[in-house]
Amino acid sequence: MSSIEIFCNTIPSQTKLSDGTIFRQLEDQVQNLREDELDQLDSELAESALATYNSVLTVKLAKSKYALKRVKKEVRLTVVFAVYKETERLSFPHESPLGEDCLNEKIRQLEWLSSGSSMLTWDLLIVDDGCPDNSGLKAQGIADKSVYRDQIKVLFLQEAIDANSLYIGGLSSTSDSQKGGAILYGLRYATSLNRHNNIILYTDADLSSHLGMSGLLIEALVNQNNLLAIGSRREKTCFTMRSDFRNHRGKLFIYLRRRLLHPINYISDEQCGYKAFDAKFLHDFLENVIETKFSFDVELLLRTELERSNSIAQIPIAWIDSDEASTTKDLEPYLPMLNRMIDFYEHYLPTHPEAEDFKEFIQELNDKSWDTLIHNIPNEIKIWNPVDDIQYNKVSTEQLKMCAKMI
Repeated sequence: MSSIEIFCNTIPSQTKLSDGTIFRQLEDQVQNLREDELDQLDSELAESALATYNSVLTVKLAKSKYALKRVKKEVRLTVVFAVYKETERLSFPHESPLGEDCLNEKIRQLEWLSSGSSMLTWDLLIVDDGCPDNSGLKAQGIADKSVYRDQIKVLFLQEAIDANSLYIGGLSSTSDSQKGGAILYGLRYATSLNRHNNIILYTDADLSSHLGMSGLLIEALVNQNNLLAIGSRREKTCFTMRSDFRNHRGKLFIYLRRRLLHPINYISDEQCGYKAFDAKFLHDFLENVIETKFSFDVELLLRTELERSNSIAQIPIAWIDSDEASTTKDLEPYLPMLNRMIDFYEHYLPTHPEAEDFKEFIQELNDKSWDTLIHNIPNEIKIWNPVDDIQYNKVSTEQLKMCAKMI
């Protein structure tokens, strides 16, 4: 029996975000792994058909713990996430079929990460994005009952708008936010606290990204002098559980984005909701952003790259799709996001022939042709590896128009 088989046999096979005991079992396995075996184990899992989300996550958690040990200064980690129609996900599994108890689980994951470390402290910042079913109040009620209540703060974007807060970036309505405005408000608020050695990480409300992996992002910022560290679901030793349809649609988005925003072509996963900044860098950086909806983090990536090239660390993570209760699934923001890529191109970058060609194609798309395209994606894009072939551009706008039945 190979070492991979032996290792995988020690890992629970079941994967269920609503069952926190599985995460605990994986975390317990971490103590059995030696630092000197992790890179090889990580690489072998990436090539093995035996690899599972649980096995790869266990290795990432172990690497995260060891990464924290290499950080030799005190760090304050502030985790920001927005809530919109998340009352079910915030609920216990016995209260709702979509319940993940996600706030308490995030708290527990941060406590696990910081346990045994004298260098890491943490706090959570939750931003209600104008939620019609009072997700913020639900989160506040959970926080009030927690023994970690002093490390948790709930902000309400509507209250900040009503008070004309300095941190809302000119928003006049929560309807102008759609996640981006809420996250940016949380980032600005966190930055204003001027904490020493503060790293600010934003994530999604769900449990797709285990916060125990955050040591990997922290090390990339503190020890490797990057401006931004992002979790990637496409780098070589990552593991992602999602449907082929979502995977192919994601590749199409990356392909089109790369035709417009050349400076960040090396970024393989711009949309993963797991990104960390050094708070000092964010102080002036968040001024004059033009996007407050779902594309906000692409703008942050582009602005970071233009500030200092190759300063974005891509960290392969284990990620599981929590699509069941996804709010973005209802909104289907992909076509508006592509049009915002055009705005970023025109606002930040010089004119380029390829970008102009794809800009025109995207502007001609409508909901019907986009839906046709994502269900008829060229096979060249489906089999393309965005990590190995960064500059791939062999699929023309004419071919895409044919797939979208525009000609």
